[in-house]
Amino acid sequence: MLGSWIMKKLLGIVVLCLYLAACTPIEKDPLSLKGASIVEAKSFEVQNCKAIKETKAIHADWYSISYDIKQAKIKIRNEAVELDATHFVVTYIDTSVSVGSAVGRVGNVVYAIIYDCKQRPKTETAKKDPESPSSGTAFFIDNKGHILTNHHVVKGCKNKSKIIYNNDEIDIKLIAKDNSLDLALLKADLKNDNYIQISNQPPKKLQRIIAAGYPFGKYLSDDIKFTSGIVSSLKGIDDNSTLLQIDAALNPGNSGGPVVDEKTGELVAVAVAGLRKDMTEAVNFGIKAASVQNFLQTNDFNTALIKKNYNVKSADDLSKILESATLYTFCN
Repeated sequence: MLGSWIMKKLLGIVVLCLYLAACTPIEKDPLSLKGASIVEAKSFEVQNCKAIKETKAIHADWYSISYDIKQAKIKIRNEAVELDATHFVVTYIDTSVSVGSAVGRVGNVVYAIIYDCKQRPKTETAKKDPESPSSGTAFFIDNKGHILTNHHVVKGCKNKSKIIYNNDEIDIKLIAKDNSLDLALLKADLKNDNYIQISNQPPKKLQRIIAAGYPFGKYLSDDIKFTSGIVSSLKGIDDNSTLLQIDAALNPGNSGGPVVDEKTGELVAVAVAGLRKDMTEAVNFGIKAASVQNFLQTNDFNTALIKKNYNVKSADDLSKILESATLYTFCN
């Protein structure tokens, strides 16, 4: 009889456990669904971190305090994901909450603070000391001394920009600017031999390109530098359709330089910015040739009158054109 009674009790416990297991909702870790990486920090320096919300989560469980707390933390992590945060720190866990139940304790509360500790990528252009000369890259767009660069390269020059051409310092005059697009049209009183032809073809992903310029000015050397890569994306940050993304290396000083097609030598974009190198790799941007065309035409510069002045057949041909047409620009 005793054995039969024990068997009945055990059977009852098993049935109860199966019932509870069947009724307990299966909650997946939201991080596995969203691909996020939210860290529960036990203790950490909150330097460079911003507390964005104090929060709490309660989870009802009939048989396991540890499971209860874990699920409450998952709810907090899910909230952190929605807030695009990076960390949450548990400040207090209340395991004494009880609302009464036929089975026992119901409800544990986890209190936490959600932090954002991300150093978000920022675009960077030519960085300089306010008292040091401003410098960048520019290039000829015809044989009558018209020059294109970024507006931010010449913005602080007060119309006293210069270029180095044939080893001489040449004064250049600001003709037109677009601060939003970050383009500037300048004019030098000279006749130049080579210039960059602006492409009429839309850029394509995986299109091979060459960027020319003077990264870090003449502190590195006075020789023009080339980097190569591809068109990575046809949009810039925040879906900016006037920009394209390239993986060719750009550094401060490259701003305003030409980004050309590797085969034709025609302008694909004007180098303008890149994401911070300490946080990203090979994420740089150029202003599309179509936007350049629109800027020039809006300012009464008829690009249709410019005749094609070269036929690139080799890397040596392209190098000679870029050497002659790309300029170091600066002001004091």
